[in-house]
Amino acid sequence: MEAGNGQNREGNGLAGGADGGRGDSPRRSRTRGLVIGGAIAGVLLFLTLGAVALVLLVGPGGSGGGGGGAEPPETFRERYVSGEGSDKIAVLPVAGTIAAEAPVAPGSATVSPETLRNQLRQATEDRRVRAVVLEIDSPGGGVVPTDQMHESIQDFKEETGKPVVVSMGQTAASGGYYIATAADRIFANENTLTGSLGVIFSYLNFTEAADEYGIEQEVVKSGPFKDIGSLTREPTEEELEILQTYVNEGYDQFVQVIVEGRDLPEEEVRELADGRVYSGQQAETLGLVDELGDLERAAEASRELAGVEEATVVRYQRQSPGLLELLQARLAPPEPEALQVLETAGLNLTPELQYLYRP
Repeated sequence: MEAGNGQNREGNGLAGGADGGRGDSPRRSRTRGLVIGGAIAGVLLFLTLGAVALVLLVGPGGSGGGGGGAEPPETFRERYVSGEGSDKIAVLPVAGTIAAEAPVAPGSATVSPETLRNQLRQATEDRRVRAVVLEIDSPGGGVVPTDQMHESIQDFKEETGKPVVVSMGQTAASGGYYIATAADRIFANENTLTGSLGVIFSYLNFTEAADEYGIEQEVVKSGPFKDIGSLTREPTEEELEILQTYVNEGYDQFVQVIVEGRDLPEEEVRELADGRVYSGQQAETLGLVDELGDLERAAEASRELAGVEEATVVRYQRQSPGLLELLQARLAPPEPEALQVLETAGLNLTPELQYLYRP
């Protein structure tokens, strides 16, 4: 009986132990879930902080705090357009307002001299590329970056001997036309908006608003013209003369690139370059473009100039932004809303000489 009772007690103990195990199982599962969840959250936090630190360390310039090597030039992927053959015609898009630097945020409608230089560099290094077509859809932009792009095209032609043809899109006005003059031939749609040959220099004047709200700017300057173009006072006649001289120099430069690029008499160019816009059809009649035609016709003409019987036409496209670029764009400080409104309206707080079509 005692043995039996002992067995029973032992059996009861085992049963109780099993029941106790089942009672503790949900608690252990919850604990295990919390540990796993915490570990995952910790890893994600570590990766996020590491990515942010990498962005801050590398920075937009990719120099690693100033101590690393230069960032490699941008490369472009090729998208098939038409044709066949081992030789290639490279179509280089030049779309958007011409600015000194490409924006950090992907998808912005600007184009920079650096982007075009990298496109031309890739076309130079690829021996299968026999000619280049610039696909221009731009109202122009700053005088300096526009001239830099024009110079890059001329350097490419001299260095490689490869022909350059322009295919104008919806708009190729002012600076958009300026860079086109470096090409061997120019094609436009009959409805392309081009022309606007000239220079503009504008700045905001808040004089009336400052008077209304009692705002006054005190200026201490080293010379009488140090604050020329001030936003808070009316310009003097002498200052306007100085600014007009500045504009005239830019205009003379524009006239000269047309004279040289289009082989037109200077007197005729000055008559055409009064700032008005022209349709593609009008531009052809005036000798500002060679022929009416689309991208296909421009590519055909470039192939003929290169002396090849057949070629594959490819378009250079920017690579999709990587994680680093996306983080840089995400972490970049947002522009004040007031500045965004001014830029949308085509206004700039910093005066700039521009080859720009701005209605």
